[in-house]
Amino acid sequence: MLKITQVKSNINRKQDHKGTLRALGITRMGQTVYQDDNPVIRGMVNKISYMLEVSEVEPKSEA
Repeated sequence: MLKITQVKSNINRKQDHKGTLRALGITRMGQTVYQDDNPVIRGMVNKISYMLEVSEVEPKSEA
């Protein structure tokens, strides 16, 4: 699982970079979302890595 936080503004960015943020579920600065670690999400993160802070976390167990 990936913890993804937006650390730079999306003002004056390309439309497809803004769309990638929305597709990841990020709508504002400083927001953190958790996404599954798969090739699609990794590709989105790599595309806009200059705006994000990413770390791998263990999924929470539902015990």
